[in-house]
Order: sequence, then structure tokens, then C-alpha cells
Amino acid sequence: FLLLLHILYANTIFINMEHALSPFVTDFFTKLGIVVTSIHIDQAWEDIDIRVETPDSALLIGMHGKNIEIFQHLLSRMIERKVDSFVHIHLEVNDYMKQKDEKLHRFLDSKITTVTTTGQPIRMPSLTPYERKKAHGYIADKNIVGLKTQSEWEWISRSLILSYTGELKKGIVSAPIPPTKIVAHTEMSISD
Repeated sequence: FLLLLHILYANTIFINMEHALSPFVTDFFTKLGIVVTSIHIDQAWEDIDIRVETPDSALLIGMHGKNIEIFQHLLSRMIERKVDSFVHIHLEVNDYMKQKDEKLHRFLDSKITTVTTTGQPIRMPSLTPYERKKAHGYIADKNIVGLKTQSEWEWISRSLILSYTGELKKGIVSAPIPPTKIVAHTEMSISD
């Protein structure tokens, strides 16, 4: 009974928190001088998705999404202090993260095709921790027998290894590109 009461109480707090967060988040961005055209908040327990539409997306996103990470962290800590409970914030600005995930999925699909046709493992060293986590989940969801991912090394040198031990697929293998004749480029003037 106490567990049920606790769950109902926690759920009520989170439902009420969803309504309380909209003005809080709007105020957060407004005080930073960021114009917000709309904010939409969805919540499932401690996971809170905040979608922001703004003409100031470059400022919020930053180079390679670094500012989103910072704003997401700040909002998480501020909301945790406000509600005195752990929350996990996912901040989406003008669908930037959605587009980034779609680009990552296309990249991973090409690597999956390569590894399942060649059988050779592929090391992907330039993924962020967020991208590696997404990659592990995306590839696991594909349910391809024999396709495995693992992260190797530590800290900044961490990379994702994609390997395949199943039957090789017959994919489109392009013929080697024949060498091309290199023509030197010379500048010509009108008087020539």
C-alpha cells in the first residue's frame, strides 16, 4: 500500500511539474535574451523532453551542438533544485537533435552494409559519448544476427567497434575506380 501511495504521489508531482515547468523554462530563456516562439514539454517520470522553437537557434545550438549540451545540463540542475528530485532533461531546439540522429542513422546504415558485406570490423573513433550510446541502441534494435558493437579504450580515445560474424551479404560492391589522368592547371591571361 505504501509503495502504491508513493507511486501515486510521485506521479502527481511529475504531472504538476510538467505544467509548472513551461513558465520556468520560458523565463530561463527569456532572461538570457533568447526569443522563444514555442515551448512544448512532455514528461514520463523523471524523463522530461523540452522542445523549443526559436529564431535564435544558432545561439542555443552552438558549434556541433555543444551549447545544447550546456543548456540541457543547466536546466537539469536548476529543475532538480526546484523539485528536489532527479530529472533527466532532453532539450530539442528546432529539431536539431532529431536531424542529427537521422544523419547518424544514415552513417551507421552505410557502415552496417560495409561490415555485413566484407566481414571486416570497422572502428569508429570520432563519435561522441551521446552518439556511441545512440549507435549501440540503433544497431541493437536492427536485430541482425551476428552484428555486434562494443566500445574500446578509455576517455577521449574511446571508439565504437562494429563487427559481423554472420553470413556475408551480397551487396553492391563498386568496381575499383580507374586511375585518372591528372591535367596540370595553368593560369591563362587574356593576352595569351
